[in-house]
Amino acid sequence: MTAPTPNTAEHRDAGALRLASKLFRLLPAGTPGKTRSAKLVLGPLLQTGDATVHDRAGCKYLVPSLREPLAYHLLFDGVYEPETLGLLLSRLSPGSTFVDVGANIGAFTIPAARRIGPTGRVVAIEASPRVFAYLAHNVEINGLSNVGLKCCAASDTGAQLPFYEAPADKFGMGSVGPQFLAAPTLVPAQTLDRILAAENIAEVSVLKVDVEGCEAAVFRGAARLLSGPRPPIVVFEFCDWAEARAPGVNVGDAQRLLREYGYVLWRLRDFGRRGARPLDGEMLQGFEMLVAENMPSRGGQSGPIAE
Repeated sequence: MTAPTPNTAEHRDAGALRLASKLFRLLPAGTPGKTRSAKLVLGPLLQTGDATVHDRAGCKYLVPSLREPLAYHLLFDGVYEPETLGLLLSRLSPGSTFVDVGANIGAFTIPAARRIGPTGRVVAIEASPRVFAYLAHNVEINGLSNVGLKCCAASDTGAQLPFYEAPADKFGMGSVGPQFLAAPTLVPAQTLDRILAAENIAEVSVLKVDVEGCEAAVFRGAARLLSGPRPPIVVFEFCDWAEARAPGVNVGDAQRLLREYGYVLWRLRDFGRRGARPLDGEMLQGFEMLVAENMPSRGGQSGPIAE
């Protein structure tokens, strides 16, 4: 596996981008029109190729392209998916264990590792060999020693799986589902239960899963963890078209599996909000970040624990 080589020369438009990112970060993430305005003004400067960005907490990331949404939001917002990251960090404390399935370049792994400190543990799992090289590099340049890295697909099998890489400007979209007319490469696969057993991890505080529609396979391979005496809170992505194309998956399967394990499901935007209710059934259309909580583990309480 070849590690990415950062460009020794600065991006030719680095000065303009640094200034623009400072100005746009004055506007909160999600401000109406912010993303569109930034793309209109600065789109031509967002080159495909290695670039370094810093988030608002001072974490550093080498990214394959500034055109991909993850890198783009790190540049202009200083954070990627702030609601998701906020929930993750609210449930982690020094000494916690965090598992990041579909870790990508480390946008959640690295802030979580800083949050839990040297007595905590992060397991970051990324199936794409190309993206994994950036993840490993970013863990190293941020000086983190509490992150265990695993380059494989977390699934319900121990066999190899075909994997379809995405182009650089869509580097977050690598999948075991055919896409982009790409030729597949075989990647190793392991169940999450086996990965955690090999790391001597018996209990996890927070599990985040974002694997382009294959979340159900991850959960099938994590029965021991998810049905154990202290199951983790689970934050995961639902995307109807991604699940529809994933092999061996029906739309809604990930949600059904978590319910079978005893979880209650919430939209992320509703979780912990006064008067909000959990989902009555499975979402089958659209896109949503979801939160699953095993209620017996909280004594019947719901929503984030106040810090």
